[in-house]
Amino acid sequence: MATTKFISERNLRFLLYEVFDLESLTDHPYYQEYNRKMFDMVLDAAVKLSKDLMWPILEEMDQNPPQLVDGRVKVHPSVRKIMQECGEGGWIAAGFEEEIDGQQLPILFISACRFIFMAANYSAGIYPELTAGAARLITSFGSKELIEAYVPNMLNGNWQGTMAMTEPQAGSYLADITSTAYPTDDGYYRIKGQKIFISAGDHDGVDNVVHLMLAKIEGAPAGVKGISLFVVPKLIPGAEDRLVPNDVTVFFSPMNCQKFTDWLRG
Repeated sequence: MATTKFISERNLRFLLYEVFDLESLTDHPYYQEYNRKMFDMVLDAAVKLSKDLMWPILEEMDQNPPQLVDGRVKVHPSVRKIMQECGEGGWIAAGFEEEIDGQQLPILFISACRFIFMAANYSAGIYPELTAGAARLITSFGSKELIEAYVPNMLNGNWQGTMAMTEPQAGSYLADITSTAYPTDDGYYRIKGQKIFISAGDHDGVDNVVHLMLAKIEGAPAGVKGISLFVVPKLIPGAEDRLVPNDVTVFFSPMNCQKFTDWLRG
């Protein structure tokens, strides 16, 4: 019989309360609205979400990986529901400030919730997790205009967030990336380049995908000092605020897959 247990709630609570003293964080004004009872309620909700939505499709997702069909990546149908539930339930925004509709929970506690999700189904839990990370980068370093344009739809689960770094010729050595950003007179950049191995880089479980892409502005210094970070959405607002393609194309490269396989084999 297949196991139905993917975490030990007893051990998790022991670590949170007895080892790391989670409750002591509520002494700080930033977390003063929380207490142990509230933490326990959120943990219970995280376990329930995992048992009801993520754990039951673990085997299905493993046996039916994403497929590239007509230029669009198709994922398990439940991914859209997971993104919606994590958005509406505040899981993506859990660590963000209340001013932007966040839950303002401690990162220690958020890590425990993420552990629950990942233990239940890593392939499912990574979609909202990546989005939260990308949204955090935008709120930390982006302009007010970028935050208002992208973060709300990311935190509510309608849009996916990614990090686009690796390139075929560069691998993990980012100094060798060749993606280039060309400034325009309209206040934005046109970017030309290719990225590989982007987790959640495209899929039909959301309405849009927002890439945080590393590129070098034309004429920038060589090496890592010349690298900049750009917000590159797959779709951009068009007439009547309808989303239209932004010339971001997904394609399958057998050569790159072979290189990656050879690397894995050592």
